[in-house]
Amino acid sequence: MKKVAIVGGGISGITAALELSQQPGVSVRLFDSAERLGGVLETVRTDRYLIERSADNFAPLIPDARLLSDRFGLLPQLIHPNTQGRQAFVYLNGRVHPIPEGFSLMQPTRIGSIITTRLLTWPGKLRLLGEYWVSPRPTVPDGQPDDESLESFAVRRLGREVFDRLVEPIVGGIFTADPKTLSMAATLPQFLNMERTSGGLIRGYLRSKQEDAAAAARRASGARYEQFMAPRDGMSAWIDGLAKHLPANSVSLNCRVVGLARERQAGDSSWMITTDQGSPQPFDGVILATPASVTARLLQSVAPEAAAMVSEIPYASSAVVAMIVNRADIGARMDGFGVVVPSNQGRAALAISYSSNKYPGRTPEGEVLLRVFLGGALRPEVVDWSDTDLQRTAVNEVRDILAWKGSQPNWQAVIRWKNAMPQYLVGHVAKIQRLRQQLDGLPSLQLCGAAYEGVGIPQCVRGAKQAVERLCHSWKLGEDN
Repeated sequence: MKKVAIVGGGISGITAALELSQQPGVSVRLFDSAERLGGVLETVRTDRYLIERSADNFAPLIPDARLLSDRFGLLPQLIHPNTQGRQAFVYLNGRVHPIPEGFSLMQPTRIGSIITTRLLTWPGKLRLLGEYWVSPRPTVPDGQPDDESLESFAVRRLGREVFDRLVEPIVGGIFTADPKTLSMAATLPQFLNMERTSGGLIRGYLRSKQEDAAAAARRASGARYEQFMAPRDGMSAWIDGLAKHLPANSVSLNCRVVGLARERQAGDSSWMITTDQGSPQPFDGVILATPASVTARLLQSVAPEAAAMVSEIPYASSAVVAMIVNRADIGARMDGFGVVVPSNQGRAALAISYSSNKYPGRTPEGEVLLRVFLGGALRPEVVDWSDTDLQRTAVNEVRDILAWKGSQPNWQAVIRWKNAMPQYLVGHVAKIQRLRQQLDGLPSLQLCGAAYEGVGIPQCVRGAKQAVERLCHSWKLGEDN
């Protein structure tokens, strides 16, 4: 029987525990310092409202989270966004404007919507359409990482105005990141590959249209919200549904792992886990599914060079003010799922999500749940503001951006995420490859989580599955001899 310790009870740790529990001859112990499982995924419920503290959906284009749900009988609980209002807006010069149909992240696919949008000037529109003739970046020499910042790539291919008014608020807001340092290879590798293989973004779309007309039509329709799913009863219910399938008595909550050590044995290593609740416990394998700062601390005594590399992964902070107001008091357009705010508009808000428009059951009819996102990598100090200052700021942003005329919200709460969003800087992919190489000599120690190969829920699920596969492969579990 192989005993495996999993440190961290977010979706990555839960997935790793579920995967390992399906392996014959393996027992798992999941440690988390919190009083509940789920990590950043948590739902606040009142008698009338359902509010997500962090992610409120995930994209099944990377199928791992959907497949995990299906495997454990939770697929019927997942719903798609409402069919009405599947669009988003950009706040520009005092008004909200629809994002042009067919503009997906940074790829234009509809000439008509580009020509008619009021978000861009005519020079900006012509520069965007001229992307077709922009030459690809020279081939990167062998042995050097093929990477570029979001700002560099988007300005080079689409122009400064399109970057400032569309790409930066859409993509930069997703990652709460500084676009000057955000890695394309780590976050949007499909566009780097499109430039490399097709010569550009418009050329890439035209090529895909020739190869798969149906897929191209779906991309051009602007109905990308079909690509998202959410648990009907909230992320906490989904986490609880998964946790029910963990082995009995395999979870230790309110239990902080304070030490990791190894004792060499013939051919491998055994591990000693020390918690704040008792003496060291032996394990045959360890999976660290913790934030980078925690992982670096635990690695320090067993793999100092790897620990140093992990400690260099920076994190951003943000604050969210959730507000529920009467829909009738909002003067701006609400026939969408939210509005993003370019940084050059001088506003405090990064974005305002119309969360109850996206999924049913979040608020009663006539009310709307707004989530006002503040802070991020460019304004790290915001997360330390007082609740009063954050709420006052959010109210002012909603008044100015959405023309809200109410006296006070029906309900509101401040949600803080201190150092919670890993930042994928240029060169991140190459750094993670070097990190994996550093740990090759310790195959019974694996890392997974948002700090490495994707911050989304599906990416975290996939990363945990891969960590389990590497661990089992090192023991030749499940392999034919």
